[in-house]
Amino acid sequence: MSQKNLRFAVVQDDRQPMRDRLAAEISECCQRHGHRLARPEESVQFVINLTSTEKPQFFRRRAQSIFVFSLVTVEKPPVDAAALRKLCYTTLVLTLSNMLLCVIPRDAALPFAVEGNQEIYLTTPEGGFYHYPFLAERVYDSFIPIAGAHYAIGNVFSSDLPPAYWHVSPVLKKMIEYSGELGRLGVLPAPFPLSEVLSPEQIQHLYSLFEMKGLSSGNLSARESIPELGETTFWMTARGVDKARIGTVGRDVLLITGFDHEHGQAWVSVPPEYDPQARVSVDAVEHEMIYRRFPQVAAIVHVHAWMDGVMCTRQNFPCGTRDLAEDVCALLERTENPSRAAVGLKNHGLTITGPDLGDIFERLQGKLLIEVPMFA
Repeated sequence: MSQKNLRFAVVQDDRQPMRDRLAAEISECCQRHGHRLARPEESVQFVINLTSTEKPQFFRRRAQSIFVFSLVTVEKPPVDAAALRKLCYTTLVLTLSNMLLCVIPRDAALPFAVEGNQEIYLTTPEGGFYHYPFLAERVYDSFIPIAGAHYAIGNVFSSDLPPAYWHVSPVLKKMIEYSGELGRLGVLPAPFPLSEVLSPEQIQHLYSLFEMKGLSSGNLSARESIPELGETTFWMTARGVDKARIGTVGRDVLLITGFDHEHGQAWVSVPPEYDPQARVSVDAVEHEMIYRRFPQVAAIVHVHAWMDGVMCTRQNFPCGTRDLAEDVCALLERTENPSRAAVGLKNHGLTITGPDLGDIFERLQGKLLIEVPMFA
């Protein structure tokens, strides 16, 4: 479906004059661009969820293909940017949103605000946090590419992993070794139990949509040729686990044997005894695309960190979308050597390729910047 004729709904459970006025401006802007306002029970592609930081409400979407953008206003914001960022990220998680739009009135006199009647702060699950003066057209330009994105995070399991790979292999040994190194570099935000933030109902809803057991950042993968299972077989860290402490096949690390791009599903080979709730990292679609398009790449590392001088994607597509994977591959095509390259993901982090994990980590030494620069 074209991004020019998406259906959307506006939902709310209370009345807030400033927030509702701004929501009306965004809704009118969407309709000017050819999108149709519909009821939430209709087949919509995205939802503008009007809620608050005090009592955040989540929209119960019926499918992962429905994107949710929650709008809140904070008339008395925290006194510094770090506290505001924490408030926004917590609200993002509580509302199970793809993006949180937090508007602050200019008269709040924040030292980190800029010109305009209101300042809007945009927060994404990947750690994006950036702001600019509120203008409905600019807000629309920020979220509409995401509203038309395509998730590819499904898993199809086969218990056909050869016994020789049930516990360890030369490539797995290296992955375990370098996962610890990833932790020592300090670029993996600590995963935290969803139960600390979400209710059991919210956790179940999140799992039904995205099959996530927890939140964690970063991942790594490495090729291991197993011809009887496919032409491009590679190991990858699992979804929601501590990437600095991997070890168990079928739980912490999984073997991808192929990808069904039409249906957005990774083909995963596991031993007979495996965690039935384990899922490969949502970035599997990106890694599979890189391995298939660039045969010389044998390892990939993704971190929420930065390096000076990298080319960067122009849009902050969500993790696990074909759109992000295509953008990353397009950037790699433009590098001098795609098999040994680092490219930036806007307001997110880095994807780094190499002939092996040792090469990647050697190139990272002394070059990683912990703080990812933010771009509006």
